[in-house]
Amino acid sequence: MAHPSIARFLALVGTAALVAAACGGTAQPSPTTAPTGGATAAPATAAPTQAAVLTRPVEFVISTGPGGGSDQYARIWIGIMQKVGAPTVTVLPVNKEGGAGAVAFTYTFEKKGDPHYVMVTLNSFFTTTITQKLPFKTTDFTPLANMALDPFFLWVNADSPWKNAQDVVNAAKEKSINVSGTGAKQEDEVLFRRIEKLAGTKPFNYIPASGGGAVATALAGHQGGVEVTVNNPSEGVGLFQQNKLRPLCAFTPAPIKEGAFKDLVTCKSQGLAIDDYYNLRSVVGPPGLTAAQTQYWADVFKKVFDSQDWKDFVTKNALVPEFKTGEDLKKLWAEYDKIHLDIATQNGWIQ
Repeated sequence: MAHPSIARFLALVGTAALVAAACGGTAQPSPTTAPTGGATAAPATAAPTQAAVLTRPVEFVISTGPGGGSDQYARIWIGIMQKVGAPTVTVLPVNKEGGAGAVAFTYTFEKKGDPHYVMVTLNSFFTTTITQKLPFKTTDFTPLANMALDPFFLWVNADSPWKNAQDVVNAAKEKSINVSGTGAKQEDEVLFRRIEKLAGTKPFNYIPASGGGAVATALAGHQGGVEVTVNNPSEGVGLFQQNKLRPLCAFTPAPIKEGAFKDLVTCKSQGLAIDDYYNLRSVVGPPGLTAAQTQYWADVFKKVFDSQDWKDFVTKNALVPEFKTGEDLKKLWAEYDKIHLDIATQNGWIQ
């Protein structure tokens, strides 16, 4: 499979601070040439005010059900927006789950040119647009901001006899075990199919769910005989703290250094060498937003990104802070489009 190398990923993370500095603030107007006579010309028009961009409440569209990662992120960001005072109009969370994200994507796509709609994305933004016949591509949407890279953990129920990744692999070589994830042909299934190929296991019996919250609940309650998941940290932290779920390892280049999962080891150290795949936590707008509207929302999300509340959430949930906007975000999307196109092609998922 074609995946980013570890070095390439670390280079991305290493430049995050520079990208944030470059993309975070509203661009300052260049001074105009002084007219004849030595008087100074008026400066170019400043960045648009909110009144010029937003005139009514905003809908924050969520492609999954309540409790999952996307739902959590949207609601956290909305809360931080209220604290930082941007925007001052009401922002309402709107869950539009269904079709592995297709319902929410279609809803947002149809709001062309309207800045009163923004949508949180995860990797289904790529997989769904590749594997389903839809009237749009990722590049049709307006990129606003990427807020973090969200890692995957290998999870079992707290009473599972499996103590590490190799235990899971050994069991999966003996029989097809039940696993669950967010939607069919989505990021969780992408990771499980990579594990199959890398470790030579029997095919996992993949059971799709409506969101990460439902996946974590199914594992905690042994619903459908689910024995393993690859939830993101934020989706399992609550049940982990209740001693109902247990992460075996992280699909990251290094152990987790701080937060709720401090000292969690890598899956690579347990013989499962996958450490280059993350969930992109991005925000997009409908097609056709103007440069002023796009910049306005990029500035709002930079304020959210810089807030202490977001920094604390990032630390607690083992996220990699990664702020990107504009062309830098488009390049990141292009890389993930290619990753998922390769995987979908290899697994025969393209219709």
